[in-house]
Amino acid sequence: MKVPFFRPAAASEATAARLTLACGAVLRSGVYVSGPQAARLEERLSALLDGRPVVAVNSGSDALLLALRTLGVGHVGGGSPDDEVLLPSYTFAACAEAVVSAGARPVFVDSASDDFLPPLAHYQAARGPRTRAILAVGLFGDATGLPDLAAYCRAQQLWLVEDIAQCLGAQTATAEGATQWAGTWGDAAAMSFYPTKTLGAAGDAGAVAFKNARHANAARLMRNHGYRSGKHHCLGQNSRMDELQACLLHLALDDFPAAMARRRSIAARYLAAWRDGNMVLPHGRSGHAWNYFVLTLPGRDERQALAEHLADRGIETRIYYDEPLHRQPGLQPWQTGAAALPNSERFAERSLALPLYPMLTDSEVDHVIGAVQQALGLLRWTADVQVQAASV
Repeated sequence: MKVPFFRPAAASEATAARLTLACGAVLRSGVYVSGPQAARLEERLSALLDGRPVVAVNSGSDALLLALRTLGVGHVGGGSPDDEVLLPSYTFAACAEAVVSAGARPVFVDSASDDFLPPLAHYQAARGPRTRAILAVGLFGDATGLPDLAAYCRAQQLWLVEDIAQCLGAQTATAEGATQWAGTWGDAAAMSFYPTKTLGAAGDAGAVAFKNARHANAARLMRNHGYRSGKHHCLGQNSRMDELQACLLHLALDDFPAAMARRRSIAARYLAAWRDGNMVLPHGRSGHAWNYFVLTLPGRDERQALAEHLADRGIETRIYYDEPLHRQPGLQPWQTGAAALPNSERFAERSLALPLYPMLTDSEVDHVIGAVQQALGLLRWTADVQVQAASV
């Protein structure tokens, strides 16, 4: 059996027919950029995020950049070139790229020893006199770090930008015990609708939500070259969303509740099946969006062995991420004198993502579960043999 790492919803003939019909209507309309489809999408996303104003853009990367520029972080948005933004090292490069493009400096924060997410204490330790904002990433779908960060940023008068590219649809408990959506904790929230995300388009698309409508209005101006009413009121960029992508996202939103339920159901089966294995499972926290299901193995060799075992059985895997940001060559100019971040480095060496998406069939889930269980038995046996050989 072949189990791809990702399969789009359009792999279903019925869904593909719905998408084709909707795209045909957009093509016949002759309105292809920033039209009624994108405007209506902004309204629907706003409803999902407790009424926060939403600005549709062309990618999650531009959403991050516009969030920072609009808040005035970095010299491009009217701040200082000495402005610093705290962000996790164990995440995707787009986060650091946005900080640098905004004219600020990234300061990388280590993960917890037992969690992909950095704890509040690590952000506090990394803060300096020039810190202006925290960019918090709901990595792999887990947004549980947001309540503490939001309270800290309010108390310290720091901007909080949420990167919810992987955790749209996640919920986290408030101090009062109620639940609150990811994307509603900070001052801005950047979304990516890359095809593999919890809400996926058929290409690049994104959006950014704001706490303050004034910031949303500024972002709308910037996404279209600063143009309004015949004049360029500021220097912006081309970050407009295509109508075709907005149209497809409407259909994805229709299916979003069922898709999230399916993700959580598959994750629950994985967690139950492998709880006694010799590997670290992701935290099965309430409200997790399960964009990816990422295991942590004892070491790099064990990760490679598991990946090869699964590949032999037709199961694709991925590594997120090969190196943490503070060790990426392109970011070395911002790492003068930086300390090692051992937890981020360890996760980069040992973590492996398995297939988890709504289009997985029950038989494919069974196949993944069985193949991993078989691999764990073999890996445990191999480790025992190595220990015995070393003691002879």
